[in-house]
Amino acid sequence: MDEGIILVDADDASITVTWPPIGRSSSTTPTKYSLQFRPSTSASDSGIDSGGSLLYTSLSADLTATTARKRNLTGAGHGFWFRVSAATKSKTRVDKSSMDYAGHACRRPFQVLTMMEQSRRMDPPLARIDTGAASPTPNSYVAHVSWRPYQGGDGEGHFLGYKLQLRENNGKASWSTVAPCLSGTEVRKKNLTSRHGYTFRVRPVLRGETGGSESNLDTSVCEGGNVVAFSGPSDVVGVRREKSSSGGSSSNAELLKLFKKLPDNKLLAKGGMKKVSLSDAFANIDLVFLYASAHWCPPCRKYTPQLIQFYNDAKKLYASDPRRTKSVEIVFVSADHDMSGFKNYYASMPWLAVPYDADTRDRLLSWMKVSGVPRLMVLNGRTGKIVESNAVGRALDLSRFSKMVK
Repeated sequence: MDEGIILVDADDASITVTWPPIGRSSSTTPTKYSLQFRPSTSASDSGIDSGGSLLYTSLSADLTATTARKRNLTGAGHGFWFRVSAATKSKTRVDKSSMDYAGHACRRPFQVLTMMEQSRRMDPPLARIDTGAASPTPNSYVAHVSWRPYQGGDGEGHFLGYKLQLRENNGKASWSTVAPCLSGTEVRKKNLTSRHGYTFRVRPVLRGETGGSESNLDTSVCEGGNVVAFSGPSDVVGVRREKSSSGGSSSNAELLKLFKKLPDNKLLAKGGMKKVSLSDAFANIDLVFLYASAHWCPPCRKYTPQLIQFYNDAKKLYASDPRRTKSVEIVFVSADHDMSGFKNYYASMPWLAVPYDADTRDRLLSWMKVSGVPRLMVLNGRTGKIVESNAVGRALDLSRFSKMVK
């Protein structure tokens, strides 16, 4: 394949893509990306933007990560096209020609799964670095990958094994096969060397598979025919981060783990105008509130002003006499449907936020078991332990919260 946008994952309503770094970037001024998409209109659609039904829609013009997920994708039987470029001050398409954008590396549209294909997928495998295993290659490491047994209704006699793939966690690497048919539900992968880390996915191998081809994996997570689609990807393992002079303290290490995979290890601040490192954000913080909310939710819009008043009062009280109260910080975990809704809503908030395009946001919403919003989870800032799963509906009383972390 040529260099360009690569498919990472897809389900029946979303697609996750990645791309190589574009332009020059530094720790102080990271490159921002403009990502756009549109449905493919026919089998002969080549992805060119020529107006009308072939007009691209902007997903975001200020992405800092080189991976993004588009949700709520429906009604495109011919798939979807994406394109990306280094962002400019304008957030519309009129300042660029189509030549300024990088398209799909495979030159074909990406496909979502059908509901039936999605229902047959396995859960993502679990991956971790096996520190006790030796790897033959110098400066390499070993990943231990395991998964739950396949529970499909295909009959025991049809099951043959598992096909395992890996992908280096950068914008250039495609999925590659580790083993075509494993009999067990775990494996150790040796000789891993990338400082970017790796992710893994798995599918069952069944007797009588027909119509599938690995070439289809450039555009889908399913090889085609009657082959079961690959699972979603595992967590990335093996990332080697550059040493920082401002690393997090061991006292709040468990809290920091909740924000793993956060781009550049930084949260948004000042309504999105600034960024703050995790270590600075939670330094000497006694109470951390995770606020799951969305601009489209009327109860959220009613609750947010009350929370702002509580937050401002708590900050003032701690500043005036830190010995008599506890320090607090709030992190907004958006449940908005799009970037625009998130930005407009977060602009009214005085606290921190997880970037909308970060995988960490989805992980936190899942970890918090958010089934409805608003939700306000209270954590011990020193240990990361949950002290109240949902404070919404109860008084926003700092003295009550402070007693929870004595």
